[in-house]
Amino acid sequence: MEFLDVYRPKSELFTFLPLETSANLSQQHTVTVIGAIDKDVDVIAQMQDAFNNFIESGQVWALLIGFALGYIFRNMTAY
Repeated sequence: MEFLDVYRPKSELFTFLPLETSANLSQQHTVTVIGAIDKDVDVIAQMQDAFNNFIESGQVWALLIGFALGYIFRNMTAY
């Protein structure tokens, strides 16, 4: 399938129109691809923010309690 060789993006919306249509198709189909570009690429800062949120929200305590209860439950049911 051939695509238009002219690259004219409108903002971040790209439309590709096939130039050739099959003999069995009575209409031409349009395929639209919407791409989002994330401009914040500081991965280390994002990981630090996620970890700080994990600590501040109390999820770390839920994780530790879950590990402890799971370990106790496993030991009680194992023979």
